[in-house]
Formats: sequence, structure tokens, C-alpha cells
Amino acid sequence: MLFYLLTAAFIYYTIWILIMPFVDKMNPTHKLFLDCEWAIVVPVSLMLFGICLVGTFISLVMIKSERNSRKT
Repeated sequence: MLFYLLTAAFIYYTIWILIMPFVDKMNPTHKLFLDCEWAIVVPVSLMLFGICLVGTFISLVMIKSERNSRKT
């Protein structure tokens, strides 16, 4: 199920970035896609969120291992 969702998201994003800039603005398919500026904002935001999650996880593991090393 997740595979199909990720594949659909990849196809949507690929069409949005590679094909839609060359389609006429009056075409009704433009209503299915956000503005082109969001094509940069969304991935960058997701990447920053992911980096923050990884950094938080690593920090918590390092803090926990430091506490365990002090106890022994």
C-alpha cells in the first residue's frame, strides 16, 4: 500500500515539475497542481523536518548513552 502511495506521489511530482511548465496556463489540468513555487517549498520543508528528526534522535541517543556511562 505504501509503495503505491509513494509511486503516485513520485509520478505527481515528476509531472508537476517536468511537464506542467510547458503546458499552456489556460489548460484545465493546471487546476490539479499547485503553483510552481510550492515545488521547491514542499521538498525543502520535508527535508528540513527529516533532518531535525534525525538530529533529535541522535542527540537523545547520545544523551542516554552518556548517562549510562556515568552510572557504571
